[in-house]
Amino acid sequence: MFRSTGTDTAESAPDVNVAADVIPLSHLELDLVAPVEGWTVFLAARGVEVTLDDIGRMSIARVDARRLLTEKREREAEQARRRKLAEAQAVADDQIRRAQIWQGVPADHMPPGVAPAAVMMQASRDAQPKRTSVLQEALAGSETLTYHPLPASDEE
Repeated sequence: MFRSTGTDTAESAPDVNVAADVIPLSHLELDLVAPVEGWTVFLAARGVEVTLDDIGRMSIARVDARRLLTEKREREAEQARRRKLAEAQAVADDQIRRAQIWQGVPADHMPPGVAPAAVMMQASRDAQPKRTSVLQEALAGSETLTYHPLPASDEE
């Protein structure tokens, strides 16, 4: 029933290639995701010829399969590089954000009997830049002095 010679199929299909020269698309799908538009459209857009192998499966040349696999590896390497850059950027952004968060006052710096809120408010005021006095500006050797007007009172 299944006895046949190997010459029957090779003679009946003249456009059939030898199995060693082609890769079936079903085997290629083990390493590459099948395109949404289908293999024939995808490969035709790339100028790759789809042929039949000796048992009638849709196949492409080994050179073309190698090129597709190389493109996939390059694409994955590029995606990995972009992921690494994005992760490094996220880490840097997180470090900047954490540096901007006020750390507060350590518990061992709280004097006994003083409310923690009062200590933190005083620490916040102490951290603000102080203006220099006229004497400090003169001693610093600056040629001009900054005019600091007195705050206006209700009587004026």
